[in-house]
Amino acid sequence: MTLRVQTQVSGDVFILRCDGRIVFGDEGAVLRERAANMLSGTPKIVVNLDGVDYIDSGGLGLLVGLFVSAKNRGGELKLVSPKKRIKDVLRRTNLDKIFRVYGNDDEAVAAFRKEVA
Repeated sequence: MTLRVQTQVSGDVFILRCDGRIVFGDEGAVLRERAANMLSGTPKIVVNLDGVDYIDSGGLGLLVGLFVSAKNRGGELKLVSPKKRIKDVLRRTNLDKIFRVYGNDDEAVAAFRKEVA
């Protein structure tokens, strides 16, 4: 299944809604390119994983790379609604200590606003 990425904007936060698998190769490249284009505009990115049922090590590396790029620009990348399988992978790799995970897009966007206040 190819990865589909829909883009939304909420104020100065970009929301990427992913549907499919985040894996190494062409499928993951879609997310990387979309996020890279947004990082030049704002370093505040939310990645909604509600529609993602599988992520491999290349996909994890992609998320970490985007996280670092956002941090280097003074922002952050937040994750929303990962399924249990994805949460387990984040926990096993200790990435759950790095990524902030939220229940829905509104909570993640609101967290950006609280960080500024």
